[in-house]
Amino acid sequence: MARQQALSLPKIAIVGAGPSGLVLASHLLRTHPSFPLTVFDLRSLPSPDAVSQPSGSLDLHPESGLLAIKSCGLLSKFESLAGECSEDMILANKDGEIKHQDHGDGSRPEISRNALTDLLLSSVPGGVVTWETKVLSVMPSTSNGWMLQYQNKGCSTTVQEEFDLIVGADGAWSRVSPSITKVVPFYSTVNCITLTIPHLTTSYPHLASVVGTGTYSALGHGKGCFSQRGSMGSTRVYLMLASESETYLSDSGLTALATKPEELKQRMVGDGEFYRDWSEDCRALIRAGCDAEARGFSEGDCISIKPLSMLPKDHTWTHVPGLTLIGDAAHLMTPFAGEGVNLAMIDALRLSEAISSAIPPPPSDFSPERLDAAIETFEKEMWERAHPVQEQTLMFLGLMFQDPDAPAGFVRKFEEMFAAMAAGQGGPPGIEDEVEERRE
Repeated sequence: MARQQALSLPKIAIVGAGPSGLVLASHLLRTHPSFPLTVFDLRSLPSPDAVSQPSGSLDLHPESGLLAIKSCGLLSKFESLAGECSEDMILANKDGEIKHQDHGDGSRPEISRNALTDLLLSSVPGGVVTWETKVLSVMPSTSNGWMLQYQNKGCSTTVQEEFDLIVGADGAWSRVSPSITKVVPFYSTVNCITLTIPHLTTSYPHLASVVGTGTYSALGHGKGCFSQRGSMGSTRVYLMLASESETYLSDSGLTALATKPEELKQRMVGDGEFYRDWSEDCRALIRAGCDAEARGFSEGDCISIKPLSMLPKDHTWTHVPGLTLIGDAAHLMTPFAGEGVNLAMIDALRLSEAISSAIPPPPSDFSPERLDAAIETFEKEMWERAHPVQEQTLMFLGLMFQDPDAPAGFVRKFEEMFAAMAAGQGGPPGIEDEVEERRE
């Protein structure tokens, strides 16, 4: 495919305005303010009050997520926003007996997903992100580059626009991915029900003291009950259910309960087979989550009930000139190592650096061949970075949901990693809010 040979800067499309897409846009524009790039996203521009609405919390790591924040010139702003969820970690069994508890070491601060999005958007000039735009497909151009096909909200006309580079930062079911690889995400054997409790601290002070100010995890018999604190004194509750069946949620009738919180509560803690014999604190947390959803605390919110998907732990592809993937689109994994957003953000930073390295100083013109070589090198380095984390995530999935003695094996491994972190050799995992980011 012939591509244009005389552009001073490549024209770039970033599909997806999540953390990876926004870090890439922010860093590229910080390095080259006149860069001709556009970010496309299906969602609406977040409202000014969205940052204060309850959302999952993300812990950013110094060698990845925090490094990306610093490289985008946002570290001081970030430090003023972190802290809605502490680094405290409580691990318990299904009976509520605490098996491990720690307070972190301050190196992995938490920030709500909404606050992180708002922070990154503050560094991207207005007009760079095209909101309410549905990307339909990516196809080769008849002349040069790649053609992005999309529709704007409320418009039936399909727009075709040509780019020198299209980056898929659009999550699990990426619209860019099919032009690069035939490999698609598959069922991980774990399903997730997400509930939100606003104002937990004031509405349920006893539960607030049980789950603490950070993350709380209870495990046993192929199930998990996780709590993660967030803005407005809120908490997100994640109920994880393991099953080998890909149709488990529909076969069990759970999918239909996304808009029926009272029925879901009965299934989870009443006469159902799920959490009836768990600790009273876990059951109270689930009841509170279902009750909050029944009250409709936020217009348009509903319970999320979905399977967790993943890509193969050794996923790669043959480089396709003019296209690449980052974040979940490249290495989707379950949230049980707490690394997804950190990998996505360091992907974006390294890709920005690769693009910049291929742009010669004026008056020389940008060379597509040089850009492709830099991106191909970036992809290989990304896989080397991601594959060990994917392996680790699979290990934790097994220890959490397949080990009959859970959480004993998970706690042992966690404490081994904590000791390694103290010796400067990495850190323990965290449960990361990644579920809602994997949209169709």
